[in-house]
Amino acid sequence: MERINLCVQRSFSDLITATVNFMKQEFVPFIRAFAVIGFPVILIMLFLMKDLLLEMLNMSMTPQVNYDPDVFGRTMVRTALTSLSGMLVILWVQLFSISYLRVYWDHYREGIEERITIAEVFRVMLKKLGVYIVWSLFYGLIVLVGSMFLLVPGIYFGVALTFGSCILVLKDGGLGKIMSESMAIVKGNWWRTLGYIIVLSLLVGVVAYVFQIPYMVVMFSSAFTGEIPGAYEITFSLLLSNLGQYTLYTVMFVGIGMMFFSRTEEMEHTTLLSQIEQLGAEPEKKSDEGID
Repeated sequence: MERINLCVQRSFSDLITATVNFMKQEFVPFIRAFAVIGFPVILIMLFLMKDLLLEMLNMSMTPQVNYDPDVFGRTMVRTALTSLSGMLVILWVQLFSISYLRVYWDHYREGIEERITIAEVFRVMLKKLGVYIVWSLFYGLIVLVGSMFLLVPGIYFGVALTFGSCILVLKDGGLGKIMSESMAIVKGNWWRTLGYIIVLSLLVGVVAYVFQIPYMVVMFSSAFTGEIPGAYEITFSLLLSNLGQYTLYTVMFVGIGMMFFSRTEEMEHTTLLSQIEQLGAEPEKKSDEGID
């Protein structure tokens, strides 16, 4: 199958179509790489979440436990660790998705036909990991501080800086220019960007709902019978739910990467200029052949 040219200006609906086509084309190598790179991180979060959920169910069904300071303190620690691990998993999934796009784009430009390997993606992730962590902390701090002021500034900067990670990984941008370049890309397209993110989130959420059915069955059964579900039931249902959810998050991040390429092409006309240069080179080549 012919590779997709990522750096093409696309409409709203074309972006969704390109994202779906990309995931269909790269399904096997993408899932294989995600299974090796992303699955272990999800497992760590899963075990923290499992212990927290069982603890909270025990507290809800045995109220006298709530008055035990040791149990309460342990629950608070597990809640904090679970929340932190959840955020780290999302960041890891985002870095993986954008790094895969980077390797795909490099293959396209260099005319490499071989499938993308796990090692290629992991090398890009390791190369960008340090600066990516710094940017993510800075991005989170800006959104958090902005949200303290009636929430609106937090939403504005959250959208305006959406493409910061893409600039970092796909364009090798430095920390000093990420903020200004991301805001320049979103300028004049803030509402379109927000709408696109919402549509992607809704699509991912609808499909992810299917993977949450076993977990919901376990929880409803526990609420109906008044019994705490077994560790194996909780573990399996959580594993299926989170694995499906975080795997589908990759689709959302790939979709954001597609919009980044589209906006970049719209602003810089990289592909168009390249095609013009090629057209200009063809007559010269023919002229040289005529002289020979």
